[in-house]
Amino acid sequence: LQLMDQVLTGKVRNGMAVVRPPGHHADHDKSCGYCLFNNIAIAAKQALTKYGLERVLIVDWDVHFGNGTQDLFYNDPRVLFCSIHRYEHMGYWPHMERANVDFTGTAAGQGYNVNVPWNKTGLG
Repeated sequence: LQLMDQVLTGKVRNGMAVVRPPGHHADHDKSCGYCLFNNIAIAAKQALTKYGLERVLIVDWDVHFGNGTQDLFYNDPRVLFCSIHRYEHMGYWPHMERANVDFTGTAAGQGYNVNVPWNKTGLG
């Protein structure tokens, strides 16, 4: 959050936070997959509320599907969430159908969720 604050207040031009665990499995009311807090979701919400950003792009490139982040923004048109992950036709953890390409958001968020599921190993 400190890095985001510094970028959005102009103290630095850009930055990159390497955070483990990524947090992308945590939902608003429960932890999952070793993720206690959804770091990127917290930062995106703060960017929208504290700084008044109109849009946020989240690119989640990880071997696992970012289920928590998708769930938190699935109906929010202000956040474009893109998850690139191993899927193997739902055979790879977390074994969720909603990690597939045809889950694109709902209500006002329709079209603001992009899943890029890899169904074959050795693509990276």
